[in-house]
Amino acid sequence: MIDYEDILNKKVVGVLATVSEDGPRTRAFQALWAENGKIYFCTGAQKPVYKQLTSTPKVSFCIENKFSPVMSFNGDVVVDENLEYKERAFQILPMLKKMYQAPTNPLFKVFHIHIKEIRTFSYAEGPKEYSLE
Repeated sequence: MIDYEDILNKKVVGVLATVSEDGPRTRAFQALWAENGKIYFCTGAQKPVYKQLTSTPKVSFCIENKFSPVMSFNGDVVVDENLEYKERAFQILPMLKKMYQAPTNPLFKVFHIHIKEIRTFSYAEGPKEYSLE
């Protein structure tokens, strides 16, 4: 299998797909880091995406870059209140300080996708599926 954690740890931007009351929603999101079968992100509790993540915690995150095939990570969302993870997010994205002032801001949320499945596609190899369960 591809070393997906190495790729995700390069601060890649991908498309995060969630479900709202009106159907699917997508938006660009930056992966903060990946480890142990999880991809970490952050957002604000006041945003519609947070409501979507907590009301229907099944998502897909898709990335494409010239060094790897297209990869889609599918799994369950877990909101993580661990202060260590929030501090880590602030180190990775210094702009968060302007938005939230401190990692302890109750509106600042870190969440991860607990990856259940990875799907890849390249023209050279075609589609592939990997289960992480």
